[in-house]
Amino acid sequence: MEDKKEQTGYKRSLTNAHIQLIALGGTIGTGLFLGVGNSIQKTGPSVVFNYIIVGLLLFILMRALGELILSDLHKHTYIEFIEKYLGKNIGKVTGYLYWLSWLILAMAEITALGMYFKYWFPSLHPWIPGVTTVVVLLLINLVSARFFGNLEFAFAIIKILMIVGFVIFSFYMLVTGGSTNYGQASLANLYDNGFFVNGTSGFLQAFQMVIFSFIGVELIGLTAAEAQDPHKTIRSAINELPVRIILFYVLAILGILIVMPWNKVSTSSSPFVQALNGVGLRWAGGLINFVVITAAISSTNSFIYSAGRLLFSVCLDGEGKWNKFFGQLNRRQLPLHALVFSAIIIACAPLITVIMGDEAFSFISSIATSMFLIIWIIMTLTHLVYRKKTPANQLHEFQLPLFPYLDYLVLAFFVAMIILLICLPAYRVPMIAAIVAFIVLYGLSKAFSKKKQD
Repeated sequence: MEDKKEQTGYKRSLTNAHIQLIALGGTIGTGLFLGVGNSIQKTGPSVVFNYIIVGLLLFILMRALGELILSDLHKHTYIEFIEKYLGKNIGKVTGYLYWLSWLILAMAEITALGMYFKYWFPSLHPWIPGVTTVVVLLLINLVSARFFGNLEFAFAIIKILMIVGFVIFSFYMLVTGGSTNYGQASLANLYDNGFFVNGTSGFLQAFQMVIFSFIGVELIGLTAAEAQDPHKTIRSAINELPVRIILFYVLAILGILIVMPWNKVSTSSSPFVQALNGVGLRWAGGLINFVVITAAISSTNSFIYSAGRLLFSVCLDGEGKWNKFFGQLNRRQLPLHALVFSAIIIACAPLITVIMGDEAFSFISSIATSMFLIIWIIMTLTHLVYRKKTPANQLHEFQLPLFPYLDYLVLAFFVAMIILLICLPAYRVPMIAAIVAFIVLYGLSKAFSKKKQD
């Protein structure tokens, strides 16, 4: 029987149920509960096509990443595969960029928490729920991976029940012709006020927040080192991704737009809360607000988990005080120092809110989107090189079909999105900053490597 603790040093304490629910938690968060309002404002009901396009392309990416992860379960993260197939410098740089991206994602969730709590406590300072959440989640993450998995399991169930319930209720309103403050619940809301409401320009602009909504989907792979049966659970979680995309994004958005016209959706609060308040169910709006708070806490929990393990992985076996400090596990086989340091940075998110006000969430989300586009391109290139270097008889049975054409399709889309964000004034600075950050980090890594050789 396989030992529970392998070369990774991690304990294999996450069950099939944990992995499945963590996979759901990675795709349901603030991007859906809050960010979808931004996307609807930009392109109207046609936003469902944005979600289908991005969802299918990320499913292709996950099939590629799943093949990588299952080909060598002794590796902690995707970064080790990047180091192996694209070079140590690119791997290190991507690792730090990836770590920063998870920190920024967690900051976005913490920022959203402050907005959610205003629903009940308008005068509450936004830093209070944010910092409190980070402290509590850090303590939970320091107990064990299984405790983390149990918490994510509970959070994911709450999110699933909420979305399924909302979809059923909205379609009930449609069938019975229920009335709302916005008029009658109707499919006419999908086209009466326009479908592609801002034309091609609005449709393209919506991609930024839609991509942000899906960030975290690759969290499945980061759980492989702590999964009890990774060959079965990782494969199953990835293959079920299209179903989750349809149910938790497309049907949820259709439910919102059945209850209320797109031009009534505000970006200052969750569209789900707005829709139920419009029906007159203010108690239900409060219930949904509670659920979206748990969703933000859930996502933050996942991001702290990911950030800690990424920093540990990047520093593992490295030289220098920094690497030795963060590249070690404690007696519970947890990356204590990496988790604590990551959480401290995340807790600084309210400072951005103080400086930028209501624009903080959009700014943080655009930075995260920009960084992940670069990271996903590198991951796709890693899969390409892996397949070309690995003999056919040594490939894992869980393979990306239509290789290499689907890899090329994903690469073309991500590159197109980078060009798009550079062309759009609102996202130009974050996208260029992400590119510059990667180039600078790569230059520093090369210089450091050369200095060591000399």
